Amino acid sequence: MGATGEYRADLRCAAALLSVLALVGVGVSLVLQARESKANREQASRLIHTDLLKMAMDDPAYLECWGPYYSTNDPVETRQALYVNMILSYWESRYELGQLTETHLREAAAHMFRAPPGRRFWADARSIRVGTVESRGARRFHRILDEEYLRAVTPGPSAEGARPGA
Repeated sequence: MGATGEYRADLRCAAALLSVLALVGVGVSLVLQARESKANREQASRLIHTDLLKMAMDDPAYLECWGPYYSTNDPVETRQALYVNMILSYWESRYELGQLTETHLREAAAHMFRAPPGRRFWADARSIRVGTVESRGARRFHRILDEEYLRAVTPGPSAEGARPGA
């Protein structure tokens, strides 16, 4: 095979390599688009959830539609529970996006669980929230909340003491 034949073989090899690289690039692009699409759907779902909770907070007729979810009949405590739920959903979204570090989550949760509304909400919702999560990140998020809740309700050294991840 002459120099021209070798040159053509080199060109075919280079073209094949470029085709493979282009195909890999398309594949990576599709994966990134799928992830972004999933994040957008999750965000839209959270916004709808927030709107539904706001409507329930504003109108007892809508609140009743959620069923007897909370252990209180006090309308103020129920509204506080709905609000805490919205806060935790917001934190979870930020945590899953990497915008809220474990250290900050622990500090915020410890602070929230120092007050009765946060402790009441978690006492009512913890088994449902911890028991129904599916992703590894969501499990970690709820485990952190539960650890901080248990630290807040367990007698002993103050909540200002050392915490894992702090």
